[in-house]
Amino acid sequence: MTIGENIMPAAFVLPVPVATAIAPPDLADSTLLDVDPDAQMSLGAVEVDSRHDVTYATVELPGGARRELKLDILRPATDDRLPLVVHLPGGAFLRCNKAMAFEARRHVAESGFVVASVEYRVTADGATFHDSVRDVRAALAYLRSYADDFGIDPGAVALWGESAGGHLAALTGVTDGLPEFSAASDPAPPGQVQAVIDAYGSSELSAIADDFDEAARLHYRQEATHFSAYLGRPGSPFPEILDEVRAADPAGYATASAPPFLFLHGSEDMLVSSSQTQHVHQALRAAGADSTRYVLNGANHGDVAFLGRANTGLPWTSATTMGIITGFLHRRLDRAGATDR
Repeated sequence: MTIGENIMPAAFVLPVPVATAIAPPDLADSTLLDVDPDAQMSLGAVEVDSRHDVTYATVELPGGARRELKLDILRPATDDRLPLVVHLPGGAFLRCNKAMAFEARRHVAESGFVVASVEYRVTADGATFHDSVRDVRAALAYLRSYADDFGIDPGAVALWGESAGGHLAALTGVTDGLPEFSAASDPAPPGQVQAVIDAYGSSELSAIADDFDEAARLHYRQEATHFSAYLGRPGSPFPEILDEVRAADPAGYATASAPPFLFLHGSEDMLVSSSQTQHVHQALRAAGADSTRYVLNGANHGDVAFLGRANTGLPWTSATTMGIITGFLHRRLDRAGATDR
């Protein structure tokens, strides 16, 4: 399994267009990364312990039904307290499968982190982006509360998301402390996230096809998509709900106090324009925050095997790409939590 694998099952029909033409990425403020897909990340050098289906919250869905939200944990088999990396899987805000990207998560865990893969509410649950952010905050609060049980250093926490999870990681990272994105029961003060990784995430949803062919751009201008429901306005095309688009855009909350960010995007992403991560990257830099962005040359939207394109995920699990991810985490988290150990 590779990073981003099984965003949708093979039989799933994506309810939005796939690009047939893609504009070259703007590299003015980013680094183009050539990776060898045959040189893959290492696995198995470190023994890893796992915990599955840990319930971190119970939420009420529209109509009164209740749902348990769960997470899976991977960590090296050691008694040391380790930095926490919260992984947020993709799924186009339509579904959320915490089992995704298992091997990539294991690689990060073997590198010296507690990795928690978190499920969060999506449109199938009647949720909006506010609900998803609150779920991530609830998971963070739960993991801090049980830091002793899981061997977590609560002073060293990162968010790592892919696709829709990348959007959610970025939005959670920049809205830390804002009451509209926090549950009333969350007692955590601001500043509880020390780093954010956004891999091929969306941001300004109305511009999600800006790098694509005219047919794809026209679809988003004229048609209501499932994204509209996630913004709280089902059935409305983007031009009618620009206030909601702005409210869900991480760039609009960028400040100098935002945690350090790492963005990664594929130059051949056919589902989310690469300018989506650049949009947030530029806003963070303009605000005075620390942000770094890489564009993987020739890479698509994670592993888009559900569209019949085999092995497209290999650049994302290459030794080079995963080395950038783990290197960023060590630089930001080892230093962040050093005084708490």
